[in-house]
Amino acid sequence: MEITELQAYKRLEEMFERKGYSQGIEDDMPIYCWDNVQCIPYNLTPGHYVYANNYGKIKFRDIPEEYRTREFFLHALSGVYEDIVEYVKAHPAKFDKQFFKDHIATDYYGLEFALNDFEYMPLEFIDEEMVACAMFRSVNMRYVDRRGDCDDWFYSVYRRKPEVLTQELYTLGARCFAEKRHGENKFLDITPEEYRTPEFYFALCLKNDTPVMEDIPESILTTNFLVELLNDNTENIQCFSEAALEREAPMTGRGNVKFWQAAVINDGYLIRDIPLNDERVEFFLSMYDKDSSEYEYGFKDHYKRYLREKNSTPELKNDATELAGMMTLAGALFGMENDSAIDFGTDVMNMATDRQSMLPIHYARRVPIEYSKKYDKEEYLLEIYKKIGIKVLQEADNYYYSVILPENISIVRDDYGYCIKCSNGETLIHYYDRGPFYDRTVTVDQIYATL
Repeated sequence: MEITELQAYKRLEEMFERKGYSQGIEDDMPIYCWDNVQCIPYNLTPGHYVYANNYGKIKFRDIPEEYRTREFFLHALSGVYEDIVEYVKAHPAKFDKQFFKDHIATDYYGLEFALNDFEYMPLEFIDEEMVACAMFRSVNMRYVDRRGDCDDWFYSVYRRKPEVLTQELYTLGARCFAEKRHGENKFLDITPEEYRTPEFYFALCLKNDTPVMEDIPESILTTNFLVELLNDNTENIQCFSEAALEREAPMTGRGNVKFWQAAVINDGYLIRDIPLNDERVEFFLSMYDKDSSEYEYGFKDHYKRYLREKNSTPELKNDATELAGMMTLAGALFGMENDSAIDFGTDVMNMATDRQSMLPIHYARRVPIEYSKKYDKEEYLLEIYKKIGIKVLQEADNYYYSVILPENISIVRDDYGYCIKCSNGETLIHYYDRGPFYDRTVTVDQIYATL
């Protein structure tokens, strides 16, 4: 369900229209690039100063008064620049309520950071109309379905004038802002008990990839409530508590199934959003073969992480990649251009990767059809390594295995990557290690040997 389809949103819109409120007007003043502030352009405008200020080319104190126009402040005012905020606070006569409405419409950064507009605008400006404008803007700027965006203003209003925050705003805030991180749901904590309705909790769960359901009262978590969440979008399974995942409900043609089973039946990719145990692994594998895209893109990596946790295997570190990052930073600090610093770091990574004792984990092509139900890509590659006498010791990092090569096998570089060759010159496997350290691809792209 989209945010604008929520009844709380529709009620807020209806109230806004009924009371004759208006949103701010977005200012369209052009912003002109001005890197060399020592060279004054003949057509100098406030837009030049906005750019120069935002990119640290000039300080606010150096901007002449005649260029400190209303339009300049609509584009330059932000909690990032305390000197501009202090100027606005010191000159209240220049910045009326309409200015703040227009600032919210022009630049959503007015709603972000500790020094957002609501943190310092005159208290009398914070009213039903202004907070509705802020909520509409928060919804409007959500070009992707992320949570936690643009929420600082809400907490400022809560601290300074909580009485203007209504049921509708808390419900929409639950949909837009609420997350549970490190055991804390900051938004839920500030929500008054009288606003914690089933509608509020439903909005809280929509497309929420954090465990917010752990804090929802059992009286709310009826079977119908959970069914409606999955009917709205099966991705809502991401926020289900363990108890909710294990609860059963009737499913057409299947009798009673657990909610995690219903999600996997409807969309196998959702397994990546469900904590694994042996029962869930077995159920998934009974439904999706190893050559399915659900297995490849939903299950495989999730299962590897599960096995590491189950077996208390330490998380793998990409030492060569980390070294490359440090060397790139060092190069940049010593004055290298960005591209040169990245190339330097990548060269260090390549020198630090011992390809005589490591071979790729990943295989880029499909498993031959006669083996596709038995092995996934990485399992098939391991079988090939075993077949040609390579002993795999362990995963060295996320890209390579540590291996022992037999005496008749060597690794030879070619124009496109690396060949694993027999002593008679026959190429058995080809692989490549490409890209800069921050976007590296290591994979076997050809297997010439057979099982």
